[in-house]
Amino acid sequence: MSEYEWKLLEDLCAIHAVSGREDRAVKFIRDYAEPLADEINVDRLGNVVAIIKGTKYPDHKLMLQAHMDELGLIVRNITEDGFLLFERVGGVPEKSLLGQRMDILTDEEELIPAYVGPKSHHITTKEEKFVVPKVHDMFLDVGLGSREEVEKAGIQVGDPVTYHPNYHQIGNGLIISKALDNRVSIFILLDLLKRFNQKRPESTVVFSFTVLEEFSIRGSLPTVNLTQPDAIISLDITIAPDTPVDDPIHPVAIGGGPAIKMMDFHGRGTLGGMFSSPKLRRFMESCAKDLKIPLQREVIVGVITDPAFQLYLGDQGNVIAGFSIPHRYSHSSISACHEVDITQSIELLDKVTRGFSPDLDLTRG
Repeated sequence: MSEYEWKLLEDLCAIHAVSGREDRAVKFIRDYAEPLADEINVDRLGNVVAIIKGTKYPDHKLMLQAHMDELGLIVRNITEDGFLLFERVGGVPEKSLLGQRMDILTDEEELIPAYVGPKSHHITTKEEKFVVPKVHDMFLDVGLGSREEVEKAGIQVGDPVTYHPNYHQIGNGLIISKALDNRVSIFILLDLLKRFNQKRPESTVVFSFTVLEEFSIRGSLPTVNLTQPDAIISLDITIAPDTPVDDPIHPVAIGGGPAIKMMDFHGRGTLGGMFSSPKLRRFMESCAKDLKIPLQREVIVGVITDPAFQLYLGDQGNVIAGFSIPHRYSHSSISACHEVDITQSIELLDKVTRGFSPDLDLTRG
């Protein structure tokens, strides 16, 4: 495992970059990618696009895309006695919040520690004992006794809040951290960017590091419009329902290899979702077979990622495959991925990208 730069993944996970305030991640990724890429661009939303020109087919482009933002909270009010009330940004589960260490990012770029205060056990009623409070019944404690003190510390309504960094490798390669959704995919893309800088593929590769996925799932759209790729592989996590309390909704497990997205679907009003392009998906499966990398299949309802809206851009739509890294404990402070799935993802995407050419038939029918 020594050839993989795991400290980079730890550094990525530590970055405070809640949707809408991704600037720290934007700067980190831009500064890392700039000396490696032939072209780099940061758009008005904060999307970072880095391009490696192909040696044989420079006009034929494969986009590798992953979102950099993370879910979190946003300060919605400050009480007279100095507690902070908040809203969620993205699908933060209430059950994962109580007692958590959080970091508030001020406009002055200061990180201020805070805790989500649970009600003291000794005064919890029978009725409250087995009930998870709603977000509007929770608060952040920053250890200050008045609104004036809080404001003097630089905290304002609208400041973003996220889980405090807590990266650990445990057991036999299990990585636990906040923000593995989706910094694990950013890590994979940066590793590939470095490889392709050193040994270039035949076709051009567009690395798209995008924003606002946890908020609106549409932040990546300008990067597709800008670069007009011939195909897109979008990286994100998928649920690994492989613990004793999970229902086996699909056959994806930690340590079982990366997953190819067969279908996801959101419902709940958006009717958003995607099927991976059959021919692109089969090409990726053939590459996995050549490398003897197990490739799991993902079918999930209640989840969508960036491709749900990338599909329909342009005059003819887009050829897209969803590529997923198995992941436990989604949206909590202790999300989990395995080193094996990550390294297999890197090796597989390296081969897929180097094999991508105009000769690959991606037509329908």
